[in-house]
Amino acid sequence: MTGTWPDRPGASTAPIQRLLFVADAAVVDADELPTHIRRLIDEAADVYVLTPTLPGRLAWLADDVDGFRHVADERLDTVLGHLRAVGVAAGGSALRGSVLQVITDAVEEYKPDHVVLALRSSEHANWQEHRLVEHVEHRFGLPVTSYAVDPEGHASRARGPLLLCYDGSDNARGAIEQAGVLFAGRDAVVVTVWQPLIGLDVIGWMESGIDAVDPSGAAAEQTRRVCDEGVRTARDAGLRPTGQVAEASGPVWEAIVEVANAHDAAVIVMGPRGLSGLRSKLLGSVSSAVVDHTDRPTLVVRRPTVSKPRDAALTS
Repeated sequence: MTGTWPDRPGASTAPIQRLLFVADAAVVDADELPTHIRRLIDEAADVYVLTPTLPGRLAWLADDVDGFRHVADERLDTVLGHLRAVGVAAGGSALRGSVLQVITDAVEEYKPDHVVLALRSSEHANWQEHRLVEHVEHRFGLPVTSYAVDPEGHASRARGPLLLCYDGSDNARGAIEQAGVLFAGRDAVVVTVWQPLIGLDVIGWMESGIDAVDPSGAAAEQTRRVCDEGVRTARDAGLRPTGQVAEASGPVWEAIVEVANAHDAAVIVMGPRGLSGLRSKLLGSVSSAVVDHTDRPTLVVRRPTVSKPRDAALTS
C-alpha cells in the first residue's frame, strides 16, 4: 500500500485535528450525508479520504483486481466531490488492500484522532465489514463514527437527539464527554438498559462496577440512579439531556435500537465492549451488535476523554 499523506496541521481549536474518512460506500450526493457526519467533516482541521480497492476476497479468485481498483477510484472521486460541494478541501487515495488493512496502514502513517467509516448497509455488507467497527476500535482505541449507505446511495437523515448509552462505567462516561466536545449544545437522551435475567439483574454492557446479582429486587431503582448520573455527566459536557431507563426483554442491543428508533436518534453514542467474566458471556459486544442492526450513525469511544474548552466545541 502506498499513499501520500498531508503534512500535519499546526495547533488548532477544532474538536478533531485529523479525520480519517474511510469510504467503502458512497452516498448518491452530498445532501445525503447524515447531518452529524457533516458536522464532523466541517469542523475537522484536516480530512483525508481512503477507498479500499478490494471489497471482497473473491477479487483475487476472479482475477478482477483492476476492476475493483477502478471502482475504488470512482468512489474516491465521488466522495471528494461531495466534500468539495460542502466547502471542504480534502486529500485522498484509493489504496490496494482490504478495509481493515487500509485502515491499519493509514492509522500508522496519517495518525488520525477520529475515524469515520462509510459502510454498506448490514444486509449488503461483505465478510470484511461485519464487526469492522469493533475491530477498528479495539485495535486502535480511536473514536469511530460509522454510518450505513443503502444500495441506492441513501443514508439515515434522522434529526432527533443524540442517544447516549450509559452504564456508569468510565468508558460510557468518556463517550458522553466526547459527544459533548463534538456536538455541544445538542439535545440528548441518556439511556440506561436494565436486563433482568434468571437470578441476575444486569445493567448496561461495559465495566459498570454494578452488582449483577440483586436479590432485593432493587435493580430498577439502581438503574434509575445510574441513568441520573449519566444525565448529570451529559449536562456537564455541554449537552441538553433527558434520561430514560429501558428494560430489555431480550438482548441489550435490541433495547438500545428500539429506544433509538422511538426517538429517531440522529447518532447513537456508546463505549465499546469491556465486560469480563459472566456478564461478558451473557451480553457479548453490544456496541458491535448495535452497529450491525441499525442504519443510524454510531459513535463508539473506547477511553474517557478530557473535555476541551467550550469555545473549542461545536456550536448549534
